[in-house]
Amino acid sequence: MKNTLNLEDIRNILREIGKLMDENKEYLCKLDGALGDGDIGLTMSKGFRAVVDNLPSIQEENAGVLLMRSAMVMGETVASTMGTLMATALIRGGKAVQGKTELSVEDLSTLTRAMAEGLMERGKAKVGDKTILDSIFPAVEAIESAQRDGKSLKEAIGSAYEAAAKGTQATIDMQSRHGRAGRYLERSIGHQDPGATVGSLFFKGFDNYIQSLA
Repeated sequence: MKNTLNLEDIRNILREIGKLMDENKEYLCKLDGALGDGDIGLTMSKGFRAVVDNLPSIQEENAGVLLMRSAMVMGETVASTMGTLMATALIRGGKAVQGKTELSVEDLSTLTRAMAEGLMERGKAKVGDKTILDSIFPAVEAIESAQRDGKSLKEAIGSAYEAAAKGTQATIDMQSRHGRAGRYLERSIGHQDPGATVGSLFFKGFDNYIQSLA
């Protein structure tokens, strides 16, 4: 059973995330249309497509460099709120695993925790504010729990995606407190948060890939 992700695995995961953002572009825009300006699907599809297109130019055998270069491409391609947040998450995660050529469950825990903290600092939000953090943080905690319990990489990633999906579902009952969605106040209750949905799709990319190796 595979217990680390090498650089080619990470590239393939980014490709899978890009595919999922493309496939869910209209769905994300529909969710965003209820609470924001309706373009989050276009932003994530375009941003991850640029990341994937740039992968062949990154030759360094370093997971941190791979993620930080991808973050730069994301930030340059889609200078929107979600584009900036995702770029921040990737660059913070990349810095946390700088120099690594393979990622273990422990490394994945370090990576995702850094991503979550970067999102929190950049977005000035917290869990429960109906943002991407409401899917990312449960996923991070699931990976950390899996690490403590000595679970496999596949189990850790599966748990992370499951937690992210549940966190996304939970945003339906939350009130938005940030950005355009924050203007809707109580009217935002009953709508699933598009940012949290992006976070769930991010971890689904990991899960789809690891499942495909079985």
